[in-house]
Amino acid sequence: MSENYCDHDSCVISSLRGLRNGLYYGAKIRFVHSLVNNILFGKGEYKERIISILSLTWEHARNLGLFVLIYKTTVCLLKNIFKSKSKLINFFGGLFGSYFVWSEKTAVNQQIMLYLLSRNILPLAKIIWSKYFSGVNGFAISSVIVWGVIMFLFEVIPGELQPSLTSSMNFIYNESNSYSTWKDFIPILIPDWII
Repeated sequence: MSENYCDHDSCVISSLRGLRNGLYYGAKIRFVHSLVNNILFGKGEYKERIISILSLTWEHARNLGLFVLIYKTTVCLLKNIFKSKSKLINFFGGLFGSYFVWSEKTAVNQQIMLYLLSRNILPLAKIIWSKYFSGVNGFAISSVIVWGVIMFLFEVIPGELQPSLTSSMNFIYNESNSYSTWKDFIPILIPDWII
């Protein structure tokens, strides 16, 4: 009997179930996110907003499902071709799958990439700081570096930052440089017709 290099009984079933679970999870997460954003910040007619919600949901679900299918298939093939259980194969499977699914810059892909980037930085920083600088708080160092870099980028090349981030930072940092009335110091909007 030959050795099984994969962590499951059937590569085909695992890949197809991964496709299904990716579709399901992506739809579940994006539908709620898009619905809430549309209720709070949506513009346009209801038909356009519903189409937007469904379109974003489909993109997220489709991309996540396809990525899982490509990733699992690639990992299974590589593990069996090289007769290896090396976790480095998972890295290459991730690279390969992401090239076909996540490379196009769309709002959904960018949001997911930024989410994952932040989830990559913290554990990598923890590993680096605990290995080379024992006793140093990895989270504190990561936070300090992230805030230093973002403030530098905002001052030097704000046009390269995500537009919603630049807009928020302009409001918080630049529009606070001056004031016109005492109402500018109250942390809620006071309509002009009041006082």
